[in-house]
Amino acid sequence: MPIQDYGVWKARPVTYQFEYDADDHISPHLSLFFDDGQDNRSSRPQHEARQPDHYKHRHGGKPPPSIPGLNRAAINIKSGDKKESRLVFWINRNFQENPMVNNLSELDSGFKLLENEEAASGLLRLDLIRGNLFNVDSGRLLPHDIEGPNNDMIDVLEPEVKKAIEEDAEIYLFGEQFNSRDGIHNCHMNQGNSKKYQKDDGVFQDGGLLIHYPSSGQWVGVFMGFASQAVHTDEDSGHAISSETWADYLSSTSDRADLIENSVSIDEVQPEEDSQTRRKSVTLTNRTDHKIPLSTWKVKNSAGHSQTLPSNAELNAKATDAFDISNVDFSTIADTATLLNEKGLKVDGVSYNSHPGKVHGQSVVFAQ
Repeated sequence: MPIQDYGVWKARPVTYQFEYDADDHISPHLSLFFDDGQDNRSSRPQHEARQPDHYKHRHGGKPPPSIPGLNRAAINIKSGDKKESRLVFWINRNFQENPMVNNLSELDSGFKLLENEEAASGLLRLDLIRGNLFNVDSGRLLPHDIEGPNNDMIDVLEPEVKKAIEEDAEIYLFGEQFNSRDGIHNCHMNQGNSKKYQKDDGVFQDGGLLIHYPSSGQWVGVFMGFASQAVHTDEDSGHAISSETWADYLSSTSDRADLIENSVSIDEVQPEEDSQTRRKSVTLTNRTDHKIPLSTWKVKNSAGHSQTLPSNAELNAKATDAFDISNVDFSTIADTATLLNEKGLKVDGVSYNSHPGKVHGQSVVFAQ
């Protein structure tokens, strides 16, 4: 069963607390305390209040940290997997280019429960695989707490949280609301889990942290997953459909020959015909040193509509070419484009919002 009470909490960050290895070497968290401007704590039924499970089982019943009047986000900074305890960390400092921000900015402060039907457009619920929220190649495999600068989860998270507090930013926390309604957890990828946690799998129910700086208009996306989670998951269940994990994909020492991400990149989307009768198309580049047949590959938009590439589509080694996508509609303002191979596995994905980057006529060009 997918996680329950999935939603997004819009608020202002106030303070934070990290658990170091000396505090908890099994299941440490970042506690991010925030204020949503709503005084609804007194109306919560007392029987709903309970300690989160990780405190019951890992901390011997020790109560979680709390600050009167503030809500709390419990953000994992280490995996409970004994064989692979690292997390994978992505940060997108230009998240304003993602079409999600158009809908998120209209939300009122407080927690919003996101129903399943709101996943249809992918513009409110997070999916770290299908949402094209960041460049997957930018991910880092990081341990919890080790000596040295900028080399563990605490090192990379603290500057982002500290800046958000100092500059009075708006934050959007995605995850599962506590039963006690005074906090949120599962603020990480929630699909492609190992068998032990497979019951929590689902699509468009991933956690994350978005930070909006109103003074500059900048949005920063902070995303985390467990290194042991699968890179490819089922479209319906969110269960792993390949053995490839993020540790496999992002490890510089990996010698696996079946890793296909970014073998072909999306360089440009032409969402509509222009005055020179240029047809709607997608421009792709083969980044490998061998020819790739594309006749059964698909291009998909944020609404889930897709088109199979022409029967004669192929790319020679290191070649670039444009392919017709006349039967799938891409928005001229904001959308995502995802490239799927013959097995339905994601190869590349991009997003745009009001034509970020270089724009030629009505086409959107993406830096690779």
